[in-house]
Amino acid sequence: MASLQRRKNKGKYYWYIVESKRINGKPTPIVIAYLGTIENILSKFSSPNNNDDFKYKSYSYGAVYALWEIARKNNIIKIMDSILPDKKRNGLSKGTSLLLSAIHRAVHPGSKREFSEWASRTSLPSIARFDAEKLTSQHFWDQMDGITEDMIIKMEDEITKQIFNNYNFSADRLALDYTNYFTYIASSNNKSDLAQRGHNKQKRNDLKQVSLALITTKELMMPLCSYVYEGNTNDTSIFPKFIGMLKERLSKYNDIEDLTVIFDKGSNSKDNFDLIEELHLNYVCSFSLNSCKELINIPIDDYKIVKVADKDILCYRTQKTIWGRKRECILAFSQKLKDGQIRGLDKEIEDKLHKLAELKQKLKSDKSRISKKMTDIEKRVKNIISGSHCSKIIQVSYIGKRIVKDIEYSINQDAYEEICKKYFGKKLYISNHKDWTTEEIIEAYFGQSKIEDIFKDSKDPMHFAIRPQFHWTDSKIRVHIFCCLLGLLLTCLLRKELSDKGIKIENDKLIEELNEIREAYILNPNKKKKSGFEVKKVLEEMTEYQKSIWDKLQEII
Repeated sequence: MASLQRRKNKGKYYWYIVESKRINGKPTPIVIAYLGTIENILSKFSSPNNNDDFKYKSYSYGAVYALWEIARKNNIIKIMDSILPDKKRNGLSKGTSLLLSAIHRAVHPGSKREFSEWASRTSLPSIARFDAEKLTSQHFWDQMDGITEDMIIKMEDEITKQIFNNYNFSADRLALDYTNYFTYIASSNNKSDLAQRGHNKQKRNDLKQVSLALITTKELMMPLCSYVYEGNTNDTSIFPKFIGMLKERLSKYNDIEDLTVIFDKGSNSKDNFDLIEELHLNYVCSFSLNSCKELINIPIDDYKIVKVADKDILCYRTQKTIWGRKRECILAFSQKLKDGQIRGLDKEIEDKLHKLAELKQKLKSDKSRISKKMTDIEKRVKNIISGSHCSKIIQVSYIGKRIVKDIEYSINQDAYEEICKKYFGKKLYISNHKDWTTEEIIEAYFGQSKIEDIFKDSKDPMHFAIRPQFHWTDSKIRVHIFCCLLGLLLTCLLRKELSDKGIKIENDKLIEELNEIREAYILNPNKKKKSGFEVKKVLEEMTEYQKSIWDKLQEII
């Protein structure tokens, strides 16, 4: 119950809206809003435009409330506190502090220094019973101390186990993938082994990065078992460690005899496939067509239509011995993929012709200082037209013998059309599931691509963002990523529950709509109260869509 409370400071009285909560068994006033002096409050009512009620302050409520409640429903704090050291700061356990950090990253990603200010603009202090001013960055850094990698793995496994039990899911099909996140850890900083320079899709090779391996179930597209590792490790190298760890972790709480791991061709190697067989795991993965060139020559007319997720897909199925074992091979054709690959090839050809034109100009110029020896120019041309299929498509001739005076180049249209027809639009999937239909294998792999949506969310700067992170040691980097994934996991659970109630919505859109649901504290004049006012809480008016979400959430939590 909210009320007004007076506090004396330097001989003057100041008023606050407070809610009394029991913390560690003791009634504790939680400050919701500062109102100032009684004269300041009364002045708000002196205007003739004021109604009987005066809305003093409102707070963002929906998102923090929903995430807190879905965490409570799944016993998240209880699970974490059973594993973490029993050490409280500012009345909060380590598990509670991690959950608050997770909610912060899901709703409004920012550094721990920003938490107090952000929280004071929401109803989270009232919901979770803490004083926002006391939760400084130091509070979170202290709470993160002493949390080991082993504790993070145990928390993650127990939370996953709880989710499987609550939602009756199984881990028979697991999608596996990897990504990386750049950091601002200085090159001279040697406190982190995780942060290393490496190649990444963000083209931030000037910055150190950390990498993340992650799995999710086909039924429940949300982050489950994860592993944080060095940023300069390629997918093929990390696969053996993660796949072995994954089986060991899942076997503690789930029947994994029929487990199928789904991954892309970045993890392919003979040793990795041998390991999968040794671990008695089933798999579905994409595979390079260049490693099975005889399959490329199979004409499209031999493909048959199969229906996968209400879509007609041209497929050709056969068996082939790959790396010493017979495997199920499925070729799938997509016109959309082919069109995209042709556009990519056309752009690459255009770029290479432009570079050849620049070389031609230099050969004609007397001011050019490049070597015009035949061997040197041939090497330049080879570098320009290398890659993809361009060396077969672009034909170059040289004018001159030992010294090149000019070059001529043209497009071999027959080679261009042959390459587009023979190579483009085809993808190869392999599996050891002889008992699965073609539709089942294709559908299983299509589910793997959804893990990219999780990575996309984890890189959304507005919600869930793992980057940038402001920690410089391996232990705190791991805790930080755990909190970010926990915030995303809770949001995915909310989305799953709403989907079951008929509301389909993406993670980021869900948080944005919930953020707009606000809680207002209204001051009403009341002579019976000592302060002369009473305080009550109400929800501000919602849109019809927000109301529909809110009504379903009340049924859920």
